[in-house]
Amino acid sequence: MVSEICDICYIKGCEVPCAAYKELYSIWREQNNKDKTQRIRNLKRRLGIAEAETSNELRLLANRIIKHFPELYFIKEYDIKIGYVKSYEKKQGEKVTYADCRKVPEVYKAYLPYDFIITFYERNTGFLNENQLKVLMYHELRHIGVGEKSLKIMPHDIEDFKDILKKYGLDWGEPGQEVPDILDVGGG
Repeated sequence: MVSEICDICYIKGCEVPCAAYKELYSIWREQNNKDKTQRIRNLKRRLGIAEAETSNELRLLANRIIKHFPELYFIKEYDIKIGYVKSYEKKQGEKVTYADCRKVPEVYKAYLPYDFIITFYERNTGFLNENQLKVLMYHELRHIGVGEKSLKIMPHDIEDFKDILKKYGLDWGEPGQEVPDILDVGGG
Protein backbone atom coordinates (compact mmCIF):
# COMPACT_ATOMS: atom_id res chain seq x y z
CA MET A 1 0.00 0.00 0.00
CA VAL A 2 1.39 3.39 -1.00
CA SER A 3 1.40 6.12 1.64
CA GLU A 4 -0.67 9.19 0.88
CA ILE A 5 2.16 11.33 2.22
CA CYS A 6 5.00 9.73 0.37
CA ASP A 7 4.55 7.61 -2.73
CA ILE A 8 8.27 7.40 -3.49
CA CYS A 9 9.23 5.01 -0.71
CA TYR A 10 6.55 2.56 0.33
CA ILE A 11 8.73 -0.42 1.20
CA LYS A 12 8.48 -1.34 4.86
CA GLY A 13 11.88 -1.09 6.56
CA CYS A 14 13.32 1.21 3.90
CA GLU A 15 16.64 2.64 5.04
CA VAL A 16 16.34 5.83 3.01
CA PRO A 17 14.79 8.54 5.19
CA CYS A 18 11.65 9.97 3.71
CA ALA A 19 11.54 13.78 3.68
CA ALA A 20 7.80 13.83 4.44
CA TYR A 21 8.20 11.54 7.47
CA LYS A 22 11.18 13.57 8.68
CA GLU A 23 9.08 16.73 8.49
CA LEU A 24 6.19 15.03 10.26
CA TYR A 25 8.51 13.84 13.05
CA SER A 26 10.02 17.34 13.34
CA ILE A 27 6.56 18.86 13.82
CA TRP A 28 5.64 16.17 16.37
CA ARG A 29 8.91 16.69 18.31
CA GLU A 30 8.40 20.48 18.40
CA GLN A 31 4.83 20.13 19.60
CA ASN A 32 5.82 17.37 21.98
CA ASN A 33 8.49 19.62 23.59
CA LYS A 34 5.96 22.43 24.01
CA ASP A 35 3.48 19.98 25.50
CA LYS A 36 6.13 18.47 27.80
CA THR A 37 7.23 21.90 28.99
CA GLN A 38 3.65 22.91 29.78
CA ARG A 39 2.92 19.59 31.51
CA ILE A 40 6.10 19.89 33.60
CA ARG A 41 5.18 23.45 34.65
CA ASN A 42 1.70 22.29 35.64
CA LEU A 43 3.06 19.34 37.61
CA LYS A 44 5.66 21.53 39.37
CA ARG A 45 2.91 23.92 40.38
CA ARG A 46 0.70 21.07 41.65
CA LEU A 47 3.59 19.46 43.54
CA GLY A 48 4.77 22.74 45.00
CA ILE A 49 8.16 22.61 43.26
CA ALA A 50 9.45 26.13 42.79
CA GLU A 51 12.00 27.49 40.33
CA ALA A 52 12.69 30.23 42.86
CA GLU A 53 11.67 30.88 46.42
CA THR A 54 12.12 33.42 49.16
CA SER A 55 15.00 32.62 51.48
CA ASN A 56 14.93 33.25 55.20
CA GLU A 57 18.48 31.84 55.37
CA LEU A 58 19.79 34.55 53.01
CA ARG A 59 17.84 37.23 54.92
CA LEU A 60 19.46 36.16 58.20
CA LEU A 61 22.92 36.13 56.61
CA ALA A 62 22.36 39.61 55.17
CA ASN A 63 21.18 40.95 58.54
CA ARG A 64 24.37 39.68 60.20
CA ILE A 65 26.50 41.31 57.51
CA ILE A 66 24.59 44.62 57.67
CA LYS A 67 25.11 44.73 61.47
CA HIS A 68 28.81 43.94 61.10
CA PHE A 69 29.80 46.48 58.44
CA PRO A 70 29.30 50.17 59.36
CA GLU A 71 29.13 51.20 55.67
CA LEU A 72 25.90 49.20 55.40
CA TYR A 73 24.14 50.73 58.44
CA PHE A 74 22.22 53.10 56.18
CA ILE A 75 20.13 50.11 55.00
CA LYS A 76 18.56 49.85 58.46
CA GLU A 77 18.59 53.60 59.11
CA TYR A 78 16.60 54.34 55.92
CA ASP A 79 14.45 51.23 56.37
CA ILE A 80 15.41 49.91 52.94
CA LYS A 81 13.43 46.75 52.29
CA ILE A 82 15.25 43.86 50.63
CA GLY A 83 13.75 40.62 49.37
CA TYR A 84 16.02 37.58 49.29
CA VAL A 85 15.46 34.92 46.65
CA LYS A 86 17.06 31.57 46.05
CA SER A 87 16.74 30.66 42.38
CA TYR A 88 17.26 27.18 41.00
CA GLU A 89 17.95 28.59 37.55
CA LYS A 90 21.49 28.17 36.22
CA LYS A 91 22.23 31.75 35.25
CA GLN A 92 25.09 31.96 32.83
CA GLY A 93 26.06 34.35 30.08
CA GLU A 94 29.63 35.09 29.13
CA LYS A 95 30.47 34.12 32.69
CA VAL A 96 28.69 32.40 35.55
CA THR A 97 26.47 34.67 37.65
CA TYR A 98 26.44 33.72 41.32
CA ALA A 99 24.02 36.40 42.46
CA ASP A 100 22.54 39.74 41.52
CA CYS A 101 20.92 42.74 43.13
CA ARG A 102 18.07 44.52 41.38
CA LYS A 103 16.15 47.65 42.25
CA VAL A 104 12.42 47.07 42.20
CA PRO A 105 10.82 49.52 39.73
CA GLU A 106 8.40 51.93 41.39
CA VAL A 107 5.39 50.61 39.48
CA TYR A 108 6.03 47.06 40.82
CA LYS A 109 6.05 48.28 44.42
CA ALA A 110 2.27 48.17 44.28
CA TYR A 111 2.67 44.38 44.39
CA LEU A 112 6.14 43.87 45.88
CA PRO A 113 6.90 45.31 49.32
CA TYR A 114 10.63 45.61 48.55
CA ASP A 115 13.05 48.26 47.35
CA PHE A 116 15.61 45.70 46.15
CA ILE A 117 15.72 41.99 45.38
CA ILE A 118 18.92 40.00 45.95
CA THR A 119 18.93 36.66 44.13
CA PHE A 120 21.38 33.83 44.76
CA TYR A 121 21.52 31.29 41.92
CA GLU A 122 21.71 28.01 43.84
CA ARG A 123 22.99 25.93 40.93
CA ASN A 124 25.98 28.31 40.69
CA THR A 125 26.53 28.99 44.40
CA GLY A 126 25.91 25.46 45.61
CA PHE A 127 29.63 24.64 45.62
CA LEU A 128 30.74 27.82 47.43
CA ASN A 129 31.73 27.48 51.07
CA GLU A 130 30.15 29.46 53.89
CA ASN A 131 32.80 32.20 53.89
CA GLN A 132 32.51 32.66 50.13
CA LEU A 133 28.74 33.04 50.49
CA LYS A 134 29.30 35.72 53.14
CA VAL A 135 31.58 37.67 50.78
CA LEU A 136 29.05 37.22 47.98
CA MET A 137 26.24 38.59 50.17
CA TYR A 138 28.45 41.51 51.24
CA HIS A 139 29.18 42.19 47.55
CA GLU A 140 25.47 42.24 46.66
CA LEU A 141 24.57 44.46 49.62
CA ARG A 142 27.22 46.95 48.47
CA HIS A 143 25.17 47.45 45.28
CA ILE A 144 22.44 49.11 47.36
CA GLY A 145 22.80 52.86 47.40
CA VAL A 146 21.04 56.11 48.05
CA GLY A 147 21.12 58.72 45.30
CA GLU A 148 20.20 62.40 45.43
CA LYS A 149 16.51 61.74 44.84
CA SER A 150 15.98 58.01 45.30
CA LEU A 151 17.50 54.63 45.96
CA LYS A 152 19.82 53.28 43.31
CA ILE A 153 22.03 50.38 42.29
CA MET A 154 25.66 51.20 42.96
CA PRO A 155 28.04 50.07 40.21
CA HIS A 156 31.30 48.31 40.93
CA ASP A 157 34.01 50.76 41.83
CA ILE A 158 36.53 48.79 39.80
CA GLU A 159 36.06 47.08 36.45
CA ASP A 160 39.05 45.31 35.04
CA PHE A 161 40.50 42.06 33.70
CA LYS A 162 41.83 39.51 36.15
CA ASP A 163 45.24 39.22 34.44
CA ILE A 164 45.72 43.01 34.56
CA LEU A 165 44.85 43.06 38.27
CA LYS A 166 47.23 40.16 38.94
CA LYS A 167 50.06 41.78 37.03
CA TYR A 168 49.63 45.42 38.05
CA GLY A 169 47.64 45.23 41.30
CA LEU A 170 44.28 46.57 42.39
CA ASP A 171 45.43 50.18 42.62
CA TRP A 172 47.21 50.52 39.26
CA GLY A 173 44.85 53.36 38.27
CA GLU A 174 45.26 55.41 41.45
CA PRO A 175 47.08 58.76 41.10
CA GLY A 176 50.81 58.49 41.84
CA GLN A 177 50.82 54.70 41.67
CA GLU A 178 54.05 53.26 40.22
CA VAL A 179 53.16 51.13 37.20
CA PRO A 180 55.63 49.70 34.69
CA ASP A 181 55.48 50.86 31.07
CA ILE A 182 53.51 48.13 29.32
CA LEU A 183 55.06 49.12 25.98
CA ASP A 184 58.60 48.72 27.33
CA VAL A 185 60.00 45.31 26.29
CA GLY A 186 60.76 44.40 29.91
CA GLY A 187 57.69 46.11 31.39
CA GLY A 188 54.86 44.20 29.67
